[in-house]
Amino acid sequence: MRRDRKPTVRQVYALAAALCERLGEEFPETPEAASELIERLRLENGHPQPRLEDVPFRPRRRRGWGRRGGPDGRASAAAAELAREMR
Repeated sequence: MRRDRKPTVRQVYALAAALCERLGEEFPETPEAASELIERLRLENGHPQPRLEDVPFRPRRRRGWGRRGGPDGRASAAAAELAREMR
């Protein structure tokens, strides 16, 4: 098994469910309930980081070439032209 891979979503859910069971916590049914449980557990554990709502939102930076398809946008323009020709 490769060691550089991250756990699957299914594994993360299974781990979270097992930890909730161990702690006697109900597995959250909604994203809001999950956020509340995470926040409460973080505070109980003395987590040093501020709460998410206390941190200013930082938009994710785009990676790669972006929407233009290249540093000068030629790939995107070529794709648009090809799409027009195929209609």
